[in-house]
Amino acid sequence: MSTSEKTALPGNPWPYSMGYDNAPEVLEPVSLTVKGTIPPWLEGALYRSGPGSYDLKSESGKDVKIQHWFDGLAQIHRYEIQKGGRVSYRSRNTSDDLRERYKKAERVTGVTFCQRDPCKTIFQKFFTTFKTATLGGAPISGTDTNVAVIPTINFPGFKEDPAKRHKSNDGKTDSNVRNFVMNTDGNVLQELDPVTLEPIRLFTYGDIDDSLKASNLAPAHPCVDPDTNEHYTVLLTFGPTSVYKVVQIRESMKGRAHEPDLDILAEIKSPRPSYLHSFCMTKRYVVVAHWQCDFAAWGMSVLWYGNAWESFKAHDPTLKSSFYVVDRLRGRHVATFECDPFYAFHSINGFDDGDDIVLDIAAYKDHTVIGDYYIENLRNETHGKPTQQAKLRRYRLKDVTKQASLSAASPREQPTPVPALIDFELDEAINFELPSINPSRYLRNYRYTYGVNRSGLNRTLIYDRLIKVDLDKIKNGDQTNAAKFWMEDKCTPSEPVFVPTPNATEEDDGVLLSIVLDGGRRSGFMLVLNAQTMEEIARAEMPAGKIPPHNFHGVFVPSV
Repeated sequence: MSTSEKTALPGNPWPYSMGYDNAPEVLEPVSLTVKGTIPPWLEGALYRSGPGSYDLKSESGKDVKIQHWFDGLAQIHRYEIQKGGRVSYRSRNTSDDLRERYKKAERVTGVTFCQRDPCKTIFQKFFTTFKTATLGGAPISGTDTNVAVIPTINFPGFKEDPAKRHKSNDGKTDSNVRNFVMNTDGNVLQELDPVTLEPIRLFTYGDIDDSLKASNLAPAHPCVDPDTNEHYTVLLTFGPTSVYKVVQIRESMKGRAHEPDLDILAEIKSPRPSYLHSFCMTKRYVVVAHWQCDFAAWGMSVLWYGNAWESFKAHDPTLKSSFYVVDRLRGRHVATFECDPFYAFHSINGFDDGDDIVLDIAAYKDHTVIGDYYIENLRNETHGKPTQQAKLRRYRLKDVTKQASLSAASPREQPTPVPALIDFELDEAINFELPSINPSRYLRNYRYTYGVNRSGLNRTLIYDRLIKVDLDKIKNGDQTNAAKFWMEDKCTPSEPVFVPTPNATEEDDGVLLSIVLDGGRRSGFMLVLNAQTMEEIARAEMPAGKIPPHNFHGVFVPSV
């Protein structure tokens, strides 16, 4: 039995529960201790997003417990890698008004993702539903909303102020960053200062275009074409017939000082309003992957229960999942493909392969995985249940032009569904989540993808390894040698972020950046890996008492 498999000694906290403790914010940058040598070309800012607080105490001393990882109060992090291999760190809580509301009410209030409130009476539920349905929700303002999932750099929904220039901790002007926006699974976004991380404002897609004011949800993950800087999302409106609006936002042809241009490329109607955390795209198409995670009662169940989790319908093994294909140029829903039911949080990449569309997705058997992330489960060393693991799966949508021609013959009808194919999937033992690729290969054919993996060798309930997958080897049937790993005892890595070496000619020539929680030392560090070999190059260790929480996603912005 390895040391990581042993039960924690009395008085020693379980090393894999550390990521779900409250993390203090660090408002002023602190220096990290660098071990190893950070490549001299690696300069810039690594942003990380996710929850940072779960346990609050009201003024009267009553405990207020946030029950689920997805509902933890937002904390955003900035690791700045400076010339000479120096690294500094700062963080900020970005939902303080919401925190104060919970403390004042002495409970979690409002609509959440998974918070259960067994004490709420039927009358209270009815009144809340009636009030919200007839009067609408309260306008968002201040920091009264939790926006903690995806950081987006240079969101095109703003007019640019030429006088506004952001500077790094060492005073260097960073022209790569015009704005910094956080996304979540709703029609709400939050602008932050890119350096101090101070909240600036909350806004909705409806603030950009009135036609989107009535929309209820949007995937936390947008798709951004790096060649055109076009920003895509999918807005869902609840109702007896739900509507998915595929939206394109881009900078105005008149320049950044003008309002952005926004087009609704397609409106897809369905009887199934579903929770979509991400979607897919290629250079030619937007693909809405409609997996099974359906809201009951046309979406009104969210208002009744006060959370999304209890409002989801049970998994139906007979209900197909769909891929809605929207032509980016023509702005039309041109084809629909179907496959056996699955659920996913994250798409990995998509690309056009001749007249086919290839989509790589981290797929689960069903959406019950969401229930595995309750904090009481993740902190439970003795009886905690390991979370359901995802498989890397490649779908192929064949002969899209042919399907588009058929649908053009009946433009008033939704395209008739045809089967989607599975090219391959990773063996179940090589589970895969929180994907990352070389950004230069996004929307293009590619060979390597990176993520996190649960080895099964340790007692962690989530994942304990970083993984590199060679997709060419998978295609050729070689699963045995398709994956490389990084793992360290009692450590929990986060989503890896790939940063390419300047002027690289090989797809995997670069580094991976991951924030790792070290449960043995009760600390954490920023890890720098060689993306080709998965061997450590350097790490930047947090000061004593400064522990970042287990977080969701990240993005690296190189310095000029």
